[in-house]
Amino acid sequence: MGLFDRFRRQPESGSDYKALSALGDNQNAWAGLDAEQLKQVVMVKCIEYGTTQDGSRIPRLFALYRYAQERLAVPERLRLLADFSTLTEQQKGLGHMGLMMFMAGDDAPAVVSSAALSLCVLYDPDGNDPLAGPRFVISTLAQREDDPTSLGAGLGGVLLLGDRRILPLVAEAWDDIPEDAQLEMTKAKSGLVAEAIVEFWLDRLEEGCSDSVFGSVVAAIAKMPAISQVPFVVDLKRTLPAYSGTEPVRILRRTSPADYLEKIRPRLDALLETESEPKVIPEIYKIWKNPDAYRGIIG
Repeated sequence: MGLFDRFRRQPESGSDYKALSALGDNQNAWAGLDAEQLKQVVMVKCIEYGTTQDGSRIPRLFALYRYAQERLAVPERLRLLADFSTLTEQQKGLGHMGLMMFMAGDDAPAVVSSAALSLCVLYDPDGNDPLAGPRFVISTLAQREDDPTSLGAGLGGVLLLGDRRILPLVAEAWDDIPEDAQLEMTKAKSGLVAEAIVEFWLDRLEEGCSDSVFGSVVAAIAKMPAISQVPFVVDLKRTLPAYSGTEPVRILRRTSPADYLEKIRPRLDALLETESEPKVIPEIYKIWKNPDAYRGIIG
Protein backbone atom coordinates (compact mmCIF):
# COMPACT_ATOMS: atom_id res chain seq x y z
CA MET A 1 0.00 0.00 0.00
CA GLY A 2 1.51 3.35 -1.05
CA LEU A 3 1.04 5.01 2.31
CA PHE A 4 3.35 2.51 3.95
CA ASP A 5 6.23 3.00 1.48
CA ARG A 6 7.84 5.70 3.60
CA PHE A 7 8.47 3.14 6.33
CA ARG A 8 9.18 0.11 4.17
CA ARG A 9 11.94 1.88 2.27
CA GLN A 10 13.90 2.78 5.42
CA PRO A 11 16.79 0.37 5.96
CA GLU A 12 16.93 0.54 9.78
CA SER A 13 15.29 -2.47 11.38
CA GLY A 14 13.61 -0.19 13.95
CA SER A 15 11.83 1.62 11.13
CA ASP A 16 10.59 -1.50 9.37
CA TYR A 17 6.84 -1.28 8.95
CA LYS A 18 6.05 -4.76 10.24
CA ALA A 19 8.29 -4.29 13.26
CA LEU A 20 6.69 -0.94 14.07
CA SER A 21 3.22 -2.38 13.70
CA ALA A 22 4.08 -5.26 16.02
CA LEU A 23 5.45 -2.82 18.59
CA GLY A 24 2.20 -0.88 18.44
CA ASP A 25 0.28 -4.04 19.29
CA ASN A 26 2.57 -4.92 22.22
CA GLN A 27 1.71 -2.62 25.13
CA ASN A 28 4.55 -4.07 27.19
CA ALA A 29 7.06 -2.80 24.62
CA TRP A 30 5.98 0.86 24.63
CA ALA A 31 8.05 1.91 27.64
CA GLY A 32 11.20 0.75 25.85
CA LEU A 33 10.64 3.02 22.84
CA ASP A 34 12.42 6.32 22.56
CA ALA A 35 10.41 9.37 21.51
CA GLU A 36 11.15 9.02 17.79
CA GLN A 37 10.29 5.33 17.75
CA LEU A 38 7.06 6.05 19.62
CA LYS A 39 6.10 8.69 17.04
CA GLN A 40 6.71 6.23 14.20
CA VAL A 41 4.67 3.54 15.94
CA VAL A 42 1.75 5.95 16.42
CA MET A 43 2.04 7.01 12.77
CA VAL A 44 1.92 3.41 11.54
CA LYS A 45 -1.05 2.45 13.70
CA CYS A 46 -2.95 5.59 12.63
CA ILE A 47 -2.20 4.71 9.01
CA GLU A 48 -3.46 1.17 9.54
CA TYR A 49 -6.72 2.38 11.02
CA GLY A 50 -7.08 5.18 8.48
CA THR A 51 -6.68 2.89 5.49
CA THR A 52 -8.75 -0.02 6.80
CA GLN A 53 -11.28 1.84 9.00
CA ASP A 54 -11.45 -1.40 10.95
CA GLY A 55 -13.34 -0.59 14.13
CA SER A 56 -11.70 -3.44 16.02
CA ARG A 57 -8.43 -1.49 15.93
CA ILE A 58 -9.85 1.53 17.78
CA PRO A 59 -9.50 0.40 21.44
CA ARG A 60 -5.82 -0.52 21.01
CA LEU A 61 -5.13 2.64 19.05
CA PHE A 62 -6.76 4.77 21.75
CA ALA A 63 -4.63 3.07 24.39
CA LEU A 64 -1.47 3.71 22.35
CA TYR A 65 -2.37 7.33 21.74
CA ARG A 66 -3.14 7.96 25.41
CA TYR A 67 0.26 6.57 26.27
CA ALA A 68 1.88 8.78 23.62
CA GLN A 69 0.17 11.81 25.13
CA GLU A 70 1.92 11.10 28.42
CA ARG A 71 5.30 10.87 26.70
CA LEU A 72 5.08 13.51 23.96
CA ALA A 73 4.61 17.22 24.62
CA VAL A 74 1.99 19.19 22.68
CA PRO A 75 4.51 20.64 20.15
CA GLU A 76 5.71 17.09 19.39
CA ARG A 77 2.15 15.87 18.87
CA LEU A 78 1.43 18.83 16.62
CA ARG A 79 4.49 17.94 14.54
CA LEU A 80 3.33 14.33 14.36
CA LEU A 81 -0.10 15.52 13.25
CA ALA A 82 1.47 17.75 10.59
CA ASP A 83 3.58 14.85 9.31
CA PHE A 84 0.56 12.56 9.12
CA SER A 85 -1.48 15.24 7.33
CA THR A 86 1.29 15.83 4.80
CA LEU A 87 1.62 12.12 4.14
CA THR A 88 -2.14 11.78 3.71
CA GLU A 89 -2.32 14.70 1.29
CA GLN A 90 0.54 13.22 -0.76
CA GLN A 91 -1.48 10.00 -1.00
CA LYS A 92 -4.59 11.85 -2.24
CA GLY A 93 -6.49 11.40 1.01
CA LEU A 94 -5.71 7.73 1.56
CA GLY A 95 -5.80 7.08 5.30
CA HIS A 96 -7.45 10.38 6.21
CA MET A 97 -9.57 8.76 8.93
CA GLY A 98 -6.38 8.28 10.94
CA LEU A 99 -6.76 11.97 11.77
CA MET A 100 -9.70 11.00 13.96
CA MET A 101 -7.24 9.80 16.61
CA PHE A 102 -5.74 13.27 16.93
CA MET A 103 -9.15 14.94 16.93
CA ALA A 104 -10.96 12.50 19.21
CA GLY A 105 -8.10 11.15 21.30
CA ASP A 106 -6.09 14.22 22.24
CA ASP A 107 -6.89 16.51 25.16
CA ALA A 108 -4.90 19.57 23.99
CA PRO A 109 -7.10 22.20 22.29
CA ALA A 110 -4.32 23.11 19.85
CA VAL A 111 -4.07 19.51 18.62
CA VAL A 112 -7.84 19.04 18.40
CA SER A 113 -8.23 22.31 16.48
CA SER A 114 -5.44 21.50 14.03
CA ALA A 115 -6.73 17.95 13.49
CA ALA A 116 -10.24 19.22 12.80
CA LEU A 117 -8.93 21.64 10.17
CA SER A 118 -6.78 18.93 8.57
CA LEU A 119 -9.64 16.43 8.43
CA CYS A 120 -11.87 19.08 6.83
CA VAL A 121 -9.46 19.53 3.94
CA LEU A 122 -8.33 15.90 3.57
CA TYR A 123 -11.64 14.10 3.97
CA ASP A 124 -12.36 12.00 0.89
CA PRO A 125 -16.02 12.72 0.07
CA ASP A 126 -18.53 10.49 -1.62
CA GLY A 127 -20.18 12.41 -4.40
CA ASN A 128 -19.55 16.01 -5.40
CA ASP A 129 -20.13 17.89 -2.14
CA PRO A 130 -16.98 20.01 -1.53
CA LEU A 131 -18.16 20.67 2.03
CA ALA A 132 -18.43 16.98 2.92
CA GLY A 133 -15.30 17.23 5.07
CA PRO A 134 -16.49 20.17 7.19
CA ARG A 135 -19.94 18.58 7.51
CA PHE A 136 -18.41 15.32 8.73
CA VAL A 137 -16.13 17.04 11.23
CA ILE A 138 -18.92 19.20 12.64
CA SER A 139 -21.29 16.25 13.00
CA THR A 140 -18.54 14.26 14.73
CA LEU A 141 -17.71 17.10 17.11
CA ALA A 142 -21.40 17.52 17.96
CA GLN A 143 -21.19 14.18 19.78
CA ARG A 144 -18.75 15.67 22.30
CA GLU A 145 -21.21 17.71 24.35
CA ASP A 146 -19.64 16.33 27.53
CA ASP A 147 -16.27 17.86 26.56
CA PRO A 148 -16.90 21.55 25.78
CA THR A 149 -13.18 22.31 25.52
CA SER A 150 -12.59 19.81 22.72
CA LEU A 151 -15.93 20.68 21.11
CA GLY A 152 -15.07 24.38 20.97
CA ALA A 153 -11.48 23.80 19.91
CA GLY A 154 -12.58 21.53 17.08
CA LEU A 155 -15.18 23.95 15.80
CA GLY A 156 -12.58 26.69 16.00
CA GLY A 157 -10.40 24.59 13.71
CA VAL A 158 -13.25 24.32 11.20
CA LEU A 159 -13.73 28.10 11.31
CA LEU A 160 -10.03 28.61 10.61
CA LEU A 161 -10.60 27.23 7.13
CA GLY A 162 -11.50 30.86 6.44
CA ASP A 163 -13.76 29.93 3.53
CA ARG A 164 -17.12 31.72 3.33
CA ARG A 165 -18.89 28.55 2.29
CA ILE A 166 -18.50 26.98 5.73
CA LEU A 167 -19.95 29.93 7.67
CA PRO A 168 -23.58 28.70 7.70
CA LEU A 169 -22.42 25.29 8.94
CA VAL A 170 -20.36 26.75 11.78
CA ALA A 171 -23.05 29.29 12.66
CA GLU A 172 -25.63 26.52 13.03
CA ALA A 173 -23.26 24.56 15.25
CA TRP A 174 -22.54 27.67 17.37
CA ASP A 175 -26.19 28.02 18.26
CA ASP A 176 -26.25 24.49 19.69
CA ILE A 177 -23.10 24.49 21.84
CA PRO A 178 -22.75 25.56 25.50
CA GLU A 179 -21.10 28.81 26.54
CA ASP A 180 -17.91 27.04 27.64
CA ALA A 181 -17.51 25.65 24.12
CA GLN A 182 -18.20 29.06 22.59
CA LEU A 183 -15.49 30.60 24.75
CA GLU A 184 -13.03 27.89 23.71
CA MET A 185 -13.92 28.47 20.08
CA THR A 186 -12.91 32.15 20.34
CA LYS A 187 -9.36 31.04 21.20
CA ALA A 188 -8.75 29.58 17.73
CA LYS A 189 -6.08 31.61 15.97
CA SER A 190 -4.45 31.61 12.56
CA GLY A 191 -1.50 33.11 10.76
CA LEU A 192 -3.97 34.55 8.25
CA VAL A 193 -6.68 37.16 8.79
CA ALA A 194 -9.55 35.87 6.68
CA GLU A 195 -12.55 38.06 5.90
CA ALA A 196 -14.86 35.12 6.51
CA ILE A 197 -13.60 34.64 10.07
CA VAL A 198 -13.97 38.33 10.92
CA GLU A 199 -17.48 38.35 9.48
CA PHE A 200 -18.42 35.22 11.42
CA TRP A 201 -17.45 36.90 14.69
CA LEU A 202 -19.19 40.15 13.79
CA ASP A 203 -22.35 38.17 13.07
CA ARG A 204 -22.12 36.55 16.52
CA LEU A 205 -21.79 39.95 18.21
CA GLU A 206 -24.76 41.33 16.28
CA GLU A 207 -26.96 38.32 17.02
CA GLY A 208 -26.22 38.61 20.73
CA CYS A 209 -24.26 36.59 23.27
CA SER A 210 -23.38 36.66 26.95
CA ASP A 211 -21.07 39.38 28.27
CA SER A 212 -18.16 36.98 28.70
CA VAL A 213 -18.53 35.58 25.18
CA PHE A 214 -18.93 39.11 23.79
CA GLY A 215 -15.63 40.14 25.33
CA SER A 216 -13.85 37.03 24.07
CA VAL A 217 -15.19 37.51 20.54
CA VAL A 218 -14.02 41.13 20.52
CA ALA A 219 -10.60 40.01 21.75
CA ALA A 220 -10.46 37.39 18.98
CA ILE A 221 -11.14 40.04 16.33
CA ALA A 222 -8.82 42.62 17.88
CA LYS A 223 -5.70 40.44 17.98
CA MET A 224 -5.99 39.01 14.45
CA PRO A 225 -3.77 41.48 12.54
CA ALA A 226 -1.19 41.54 15.35
CA ILE A 227 -0.61 37.76 15.16
CA SER A 228 -0.99 37.40 11.40
CA GLN A 229 2.01 36.22 9.41
CA VAL A 230 1.02 38.35 6.42
CA PRO A 231 0.13 42.07 6.43
CA PHE A 232 -3.24 41.62 4.71
CA VAL A 233 -6.82 40.65 5.33
CA VAL A 234 -7.64 38.03 2.72
CA ASP A 235 -10.75 36.68 1.10
CA LEU A 236 -9.96 33.07 0.23
CA LYS A 237 -11.45 29.93 -1.25
CA ARG A 238 -10.12 26.48 -0.44
CA THR A 239 -9.93 23.52 -2.76
CA LEU A 240 -11.84 20.78 -0.95
CA PRO A 241 -10.45 18.22 -0.67
CA ALA A 242 -7.05 19.90 -0.84
CA TYR A 243 -5.50 17.31 -3.16
CA SER A 244 -8.21 17.63 -5.84
CA GLY A 245 -6.68 20.66 -7.50
CA THR A 246 -3.40 22.47 -8.13
CA GLU A 247 -4.01 25.24 -5.58
CA PRO A 248 -5.10 24.19 -2.06
CA VAL A 249 -5.92 27.83 -1.27
CA ARG A 250 -6.88 30.56 -3.73
CA ILE A 251 -6.60 34.18 -2.57
CA LEU A 252 -9.44 36.22 -4.08
CA ARG A 253 -8.69 39.59 -2.49
CA ARG A 254 -6.08 41.28 -0.27
CA THR A 255 -6.87 44.31 1.86
CA SER A 256 -4.74 46.19 4.39
CA PRO A 257 -5.97 45.95 8.00
CA ALA A 258 -6.55 49.72 8.07
CA ASP A 259 -8.67 49.65 4.91
CA TYR A 260 -10.61 46.60 6.07
CA LEU A 261 -11.24 48.31 9.39
CA GLU A 262 -12.94 51.14 7.53
CA LYS A 263 -15.09 48.60 5.70
CA ILE A 264 -16.37 47.04 8.92
CA ARG A 265 -16.43 50.28 10.96
CA PRO A 266 -20.18 50.89 10.49
CA ARG A 267 -20.93 47.50 12.04
CA LEU A 268 -18.48 48.12 14.87
CA ASP A 269 -19.85 51.61 15.52
CA ALA A 270 -23.37 50.22 15.79
CA LEU A 271 -22.18 47.59 18.27
CA LEU A 272 -20.29 50.22 20.23
CA GLU A 273 -23.45 52.28 20.69
CA THR A 274 -25.24 49.45 22.46
CA GLU A 275 -22.25 47.94 24.28
CA SER A 276 -22.33 48.19 28.05
CA GLU A 277 -19.48 49.59 30.13
CA PRO A 278 -16.59 48.96 30.20
CA LYS A 279 -16.52 49.06 26.42
CA VAL A 280 -14.08 46.76 24.62
CA ILE A 281 -14.91 47.46 20.96
CA PRO A 282 -12.37 50.36 20.93
CA GLU A 283 -9.61 47.76 21.32
CA ILE A 284 -10.35 46.65 17.77
CA TYR A 285 -9.91 50.19 16.46
CA LYS A 286 -6.65 50.64 18.37
CA ILE A 287 -4.96 47.43 17.27
CA TRP A 288 -6.20 47.33 13.68
CA LYS A 289 -4.97 50.87 13.01
CA ASN A 290 -1.39 49.90 13.88
CA PRO A 291 -1.02 46.11 14.27
CA ASP A 292 2.77 46.24 14.08
CA ALA A 293 2.87 48.11 17.37
CA TYR A 294 1.27 45.11 19.08
CA ARG A 295 3.10 42.32 17.28
CA GLY A 296 4.85 40.04 19.77
CA ILE A 297 2.86 41.55 22.65
CA ILE A 298 -0.48 39.94 21.88
CA GLY A 299 -0.56 36.16 21.59
